[in-house]
Amino acid sequence: MTSISLLREKILSRGADETAAIPADSIQLDRWMAITACLITFGLFIDGWAHNHGQVDDSFFTPWHALLYGAVGLAGLTLIVTHMRNVGKGFHFSRALPAGYTVSLLGFFMFAAGGVADLAWHEIFGFEEGTEALISPSHLFLAVSGLMIVTGPIRAAWQRMSGESWRELLPAILSFTCISSIFLFFVAFAAITSSTAMLTGPRPDSTRLIDGLGIVAFMLHSNILLGVLLLMSRRWRLPVGTATLVFGTSAALMTWLRVRHNEEFIFVLGALAVGLLADWLLQRSTLDTVAGTRLFSIVIPFAYSLGALVVVEILGANVWDADGLWWLIHMWLGVPVMAGAFGYGLSLLLRPPAAPA
Repeated sequence: MTSISLLREKILSRGADETAAIPADSIQLDRWMAITACLITFGLFIDGWAHNHGQVDDSFFTPWHALLYGAVGLAGLTLIVTHMRNVGKGFHFSRALPAGYTVSLLGFFMFAAGGVADLAWHEIFGFEEGTEALISPSHLFLAVSGLMIVTGPIRAAWQRMSGESWRELLPAILSFTCISSIFLFFVAFAAITSSTAMLTGPRPDSTRLIDGLGIVAFMLHSNILLGVLLLMSRRWRLPVGTATLVFGTSAALMTWLRVRHNEEFIFVLGALAVGLLADWLLQRSTLDTVAGTRLFSIVIPFAYSLGALVVVEILGANVWDADGLWWLIHMWLGVPVMAGAFGYGLSLLLRPPAAPA
């Protein structure tokens, strides 16, 4: 091979390397994007709070929407500025963001388009009421694009070889906390903190629909949190306090969403207790074995559901001007058992049975 051919090959190889290169990981970007994720989540919940407490009218342009869209705009601005700076440093336009954040930038543009679509949807079909707002197609599109933004620090940390302390994992843990709360927000029609007051007071004549809603609330709420925790544990050995943060924050936000009495925040104490239990089990390396994983996945949703039922009993008898639970032992003990059974199913996804060699 001639020297000219070698030179040409070297130039082409260098060009390919430069095209394929992406900026180095930035823990500062992770932290800033985790902050914007928290602001977006807060904006979502404060908008939900306003709707549940009669603080909005039939208008798209509200201060609550301004907080949500402003937080999304801040995240988008951060990504765009970072992108343009890296383009100025010589990175290819399509690969000018650190690993994990190109999807977040796409999510920002999708959210902007979704906001316009949501405005048009309201003009054509009117404003949603109650549960309609949670399952409206335009709102679900905004939820998906918002999750694309919020999960940027998770994708970045997932691809990085780093330590497993709070310093390295805090942005990812905050993002996981945000997405667990967002998931619970969009199933608020069957949430422990908002759907269980109907289980107190006199026993109704017909209980089938109420029973169904109550069962779904306890099983869905506890296993969403378990699923998030198992996914995190799949990738990292989590620092102590992770489960307590995730469980306590989500319970606080979901309680605040529809709170009528300050005493209802006792739900948060129950969630913190189960979070502490989960952290204790994780620090004992429970998930390092198949049997430990199965046990963990049964115990956590069982304890979460049973603890929440105890809180409902207390609130019904002392705060909601009703009697305690009218569910008999067949239900109030059977539902936590079912929640644990679903948790066992999630553990099979994390650690499926061994296949033959």
